[in-house]
Amino acid sequence: MKKINRLTRLAGIAFSCALFSNLIFASTFTLPASGNSIIGNIKYTEAPGDFTPNVSHHYNVGQNALLVANPDIVENVSLPKATLTIPTVYMLPPLPRKGIVINLPEMRMYYYPPGTNTVMTFPIGIGRIGKTIPLANAKITRKVVNPTWTPPDDIREFNRNQGIKLPKKMGPGPDNPLGPYAIYLTIPTYLIHSTIFPESIGRRASFGCIRMNEDDIKQFFPLVEPGTQVSIIDMPYKVAWNGNHLYLEAHPPLEEKKHEEHATLDGVVKAIQAQIPSQDIVLVNWQLVSYLADNPDGIPHEVGVKVN
Repeated sequence: MKKINRLTRLAGIAFSCALFSNLIFASTFTLPASGNSIIGNIKYTEAPGDFTPNVSHHYNVGQNALLVANPDIVENVSLPKATLTIPTVYMLPPLPRKGIVINLPEMRMYYYPPGTNTVMTFPIGIGRIGKTIPLANAKITRKVVNPTWTPPDDIREFNRNQGIKLPKKMGPGPDNPLGPYAIYLTIPTYLIHSTIFPESIGRRASFGCIRMNEDDIKQFFPLVEPGTQVSIIDMPYKVAWNGNHLYLEAHPPLEEKKHEEHATLDGVVKAIQAQIPSQDIVLVNWQLVSYLADNPDGIPHEVGVKVN
């Protein structure tokens, strides 16, 4: 089947054919009306000779998102002279639009600032296999500027095996892996924080903490307050309506969860069926659903339409 690289029925598709300018691509969007779920616009660009971390950072997408949307490119290899798909279009998770939602397979965070009709979204780095933050409903407990890091025992042991002896405490500074901003949660030892390793955004690289680009957390940090709800979810396949059209956004499942039902084709089918009221007649392109489940590209695709 021909590679899917277009997003149908979405207005305002932008095209950029130049090397990077000084434009900053905003991460704040007006919330779509009830019954609609898609924000942003897909973009295209060329960046011959550049590398995926630079392109990802410029467009505020994780390396994971850039690589799955462009399966022909290779990480850490200079980019060819070819048009890249920049997946800057997102489907809001089908959850209440409040607080913070962290979708681990997507490696993306959504924040709904209270008292506004907006949503902010940021790429994140997450825990490596075996070190993933627990799936939970949590809350922010406190925020710290220039935090002191107390390395947990597993991180100390890991570094010791690499011949590195970590101090029991590390004060603020350029070597502190928390960077200048730390947000603590009701889940002990797991934080949302800036990072001195920007190449880890859109990667499974941490020991469980949620990493953010420093530019992003600098914008995000002043807005969130202790008590803010944080929903941590594992949703590789998001299904939602946009008007009378049903969309599927597919991401590679977490490696350790890929055999669980929610991360399989059966799980996708059930998620779609759960979105269809019993009184409605909806035509679903099941062939496309199957293809996207096997070939996730992180971009919303129309897979069904309501006909009654």
